[in-house]
Amino acid sequence: MARSKVCLALDNFHHFHEVRSCIEELSPVAGMFKIGKELFTRFGPQVVEVVRKSGAEVFLDLKYHDIPNTVKKAACAATELGVFVFDVHASGGLAMMRAALEGSLEAVDAYDVRLPRIIGVTILTSIDRQVLNHEIRIPGSVEEQVLHLASLTKESGLHGIVCSAADLSAITAELPADFLYVTPGIKGPNTAAGSDQKRVFSPRNAVQDGASILVIGRAITAAADRLQAGKDLLEDIAQVL
Repeated sequence: MARSKVCLALDNFHHFHEVRSCIEELSPVAGMFKIGKELFTRFGPQVVEVVRKSGAEVFLDLKYHDIPNTVKKAACAATELGVFVFDVHASGGLAMMRAALEGSLEAVDAYDVRLPRIIGVTILTSIDRQVLNHEIRIPGSVEEQVLHLASLTKESGLHGIVCSAADLSAITAELPADFLYVTPGIKGPNTAAGSDQKRVFSPRNAVQDGASILVIGRAITAAADRLQAGKDLLEDIAQVL
């Protein structure tokens, strides 16, 4: 149960054999692997195939944000790959998010594949109130903006959101019981998250507050003993399951 909540971010790899080795080493502690912009740009769809052949699920984290028709076609392609979940920026609006769902449904019919969970990215974990208000010029608190974008995601018919675990307690009561909450910015019980993330949580606290999937990167991959770091993290989660 704890393993199914862990999504390991496959970041900072320059050689494909390193990616394959990481998946083989850490699949005992991670039920899902996140493939982001760097990895997908460098290696393409073959990395999705490697993860799926390992028996793990794929979170395709490309954060689509474009005109609706372009996102629809990208969603169709992502669905054809057989990923478990992929994301779009909720700030792209209702029409764009609905187009993503339409594209996925078309792929399900055309290629006889499962429908992935499509989630809306709310506010990145690198953004705090100072950045939100004074750089992006969006007034109000981070929590208010997260709830607004989460509500928009729900209205569009998508299946969940990406948000900081720090925002969960303020928003879960306003959203459907089966909503998926994917939370980056997770530090290990004995290791830190990335220094570029300003709003971080421990695995146990994130699950207690309602996180469905924990996206974990350097807290495991930068540890001296990566497998042990993963086991420590699973033990931390298991305490609240």
